[in-house]
Amino acid sequence: MNKPLDSLSAVSGTMLITLNARAIETQSEDPIIQDPKAVEIINIFKKEIAGSDNPIHRKIVKGRYNPKLGVTMALRSRRFDRYVQAFLERHPAGTVINFGCGLDTRFDRIDNGKMRWFDIDFAPVIALRRRFMEENERRKFIEGSILEPQWIEIAKTGGPYLILAEGVFMYLKEEDVKNLLRMIKENLGKAELVCEVYNSYWAERAKSKYMQFKFKRQLGFASDAVPSFGIPDGHYFETWDKAYKFLDEWTYFDDREKKLGWFNWFAGIKLMRMVQWTVHYMIS
Repeated sequence: MNKPLDSLSAVSGTMLITLNARAIETQSEDPIIQDPKAVEIINIFKKEIAGSDNPIHRKIVKGRYNPKLGVTMALRSRRFDRYVQAFLERHPAGTVINFGCGLDTRFDRIDNGKMRWFDIDFAPVIALRRRFMEENERRKFIEGSILEPQWIEIAKTGGPYLILAEGVFMYLKEEDVKNLLRMIKENLGKAELVCEVYNSYWAERAKSKYMQFKFKRQLGFASDAVPSFGIPDGHYFETWDKAYKFLDEWTYFDDREKKLGWFNWFAGIKLMRMVQWTVHYMIS
């Protein structure tokens, strides 16, 4: 038993799936992403969670996650890396705010020596981060909820700002996301937002007992870790406020990654291509 890991909420506990996916892909042939830190951390955790009753822990230890899941998560990580790199090319000393950071290692992969970086997550998650990663003058960890305003004064550097929300918004309520975007607009003034979103059609169906059973069987998710908020299309946030401007979007199939194999057939079916994807906005 690992008390720090067992103390994580159901949603926070899903960060081990993405960590494990990045580690597996790093060690694969022709890897999509290189994340040696993820390999180091997951190897330590595997020893500590051996014998755990947690469904996610058991699947990780026994290697029971579908390899295609790892590929999609690695593709997402690489795409978010590229969004950050593009932002830093325009603003080398810009500020990146990472919502729901989990055990993300992006700072280590793409630090340019000038940017400011803030990782935000709940206290048990930040405690785990501090076990494996260190803060410095440009990299800070913030304990707390992104829905509470305390993080703003800490991360308010004057910008320019890029906000990341990778695997976060789908676990919130729509009203919470609205309030969060309003908070960003009113306090940061202007910021780019890159966030993963879920399709509203599938979010509604995720509430069914069958889909919750499927999430638990395939992914080890508890019922409160099932996606609950979705949007019908990438422009949806524009309907909330004229200050939210859609810039672009990305799906898992856009890179035509050969490792996805037969999954690439879904690229031609919009309802399947847009189950879960990433949108890029300017808030001003």
